[in-house]
Amino acid sequence: MIPRAADTASTFGAMRHRNFRLWFFGQLTSLVGTWMQVIAQNWLVYQLTGSAGDLGLVNFVGAIPLVPLTLYAGAIADRFEKRRVIFLCQASMMVLAFLLAALCYTGVVRLWHVMFLAFLLGAAQALDTPARQAFVVELVGREDLSNAIALNSGMFQAARVLGPAAAGVLVATSGVAGAFFVNGASFLAVLFALFLMDAALLRKTGGDRKSTRDLLGGVRYLREHRLSGAVVLLISLSALLAMPYYVLIPIFAKEVLGRGAEGYGMLMSAAGAGAVIGSLFSASAYVRNRKGATVTAGSLGFPIFLLAFAFSRGYVAASLLLVAVGFAFVLQNAPANSLLQEQVPDHLRGRVMAIYVSLFLGMMRVGSLLVGGLASVTSAPASLAILAAASLLVGLWVRHRYPELQRSP
Repeated sequence: MIPRAADTASTFGAMRHRNFRLWFFGQLTSLVGTWMQVIAQNWLVYQLTGSAGDLGLVNFVGAIPLVPLTLYAGAIADRFEKRRVIFLCQASMMVLAFLLAALCYTGVVRLWHVMFLAFLLGAAQALDTPARQAFVVELVGREDLSNAIALNSGMFQAARVLGPAAAGVLVATSGVAGAFFVNGASFLAVLFALFLMDAALLRKTGGDRKSTRDLLGGVRYLREHRLSGAVVLLISLSALLAMPYYVLIPIFAKEVLGRGAEGYGMLMSAAGAGAVIGSLFSASAYVRNRKGATVTAGSLGFPIFLLAFAFSRGYVAASLLLVAVGFAFVLQNAPANSLLQEQVPDHLRGRVMAIYVSLFLGMMRVGSLLVGGLASVTSAPASLAILAAASLLVGLWVRHRYPELQRSP
């Protein structure tokens, strides 16, 4: 079907595709549950140990499977039917959520249980995420890819608003087990959406059996294409230094701002609200024609607002700053994802996105360990300020080293 110009220019142009609508609302429901689990798990770990280092350690453990599975995950995404790969991975994550709920409900949960399940969840995500990233183009085609990625980001960020707020209330009233159980049940929405999709409307992409045996194809592509490499480098370093800020939010909520689980959930929701606004802005025609400049602006604004948050001591001011943090975070990341996917050839998309996603998630988990450890020997505000300043320097360096990024349409 030939896209109408008005639809393509619309902020919600990708929604005209039935399969994408199913995917969008199924993922939104599931991601609300996922964010509930993130909040509940961090609160659980902090209750069990009271240690910022352990908060970072649990998040780091989930990154360990990414290293050995990255290249294979990309080849799997390029070779096999992506919808089936996603279905199996999402079902596995559902089982893990129910298991953690059962451990908490029976009162036998220990830190090693949380760490072991975080490791298994990391393995499932290592296989699932590249396939999900590469699946978007099959739902909408290249003509609506940029818009669909921005709307996907908006869906993820909307879940960041709803999930933490709901988790804060649920944890405060019925404990962490309820949040883990709701997360497990939420996976049914995305599984049902995948089942209902019209396979005839999927735009199949990927390589043949021979090409997908080349596990290093994505590595060579990024090495040979300077702009794509710059995008991956910038996002990876931001993931290491700035993005793990969320690990310290329960400490800010309790020790700096004097709030409980509800206050923690509302702070995370504030960041999510800003990110939703940023996602809608990123989906507009204005940003779609200025992706490079938007990525550059976001890479500078994100750490600047984090620095300001690190020095905030009032709950209202902290909440407003987190709205700005969420907005700038999306301005950096959503257009970066679009830029990369628009440049990558279809037969390499799974392998390139596997590298991108694994570096994104892996560096963020390493950063969680770093920010938690640094907070243990200094303080949460000092740790966040140091790493945000380092991230700002990285953004300035990339802007100078890769001027073509800022000029990219």
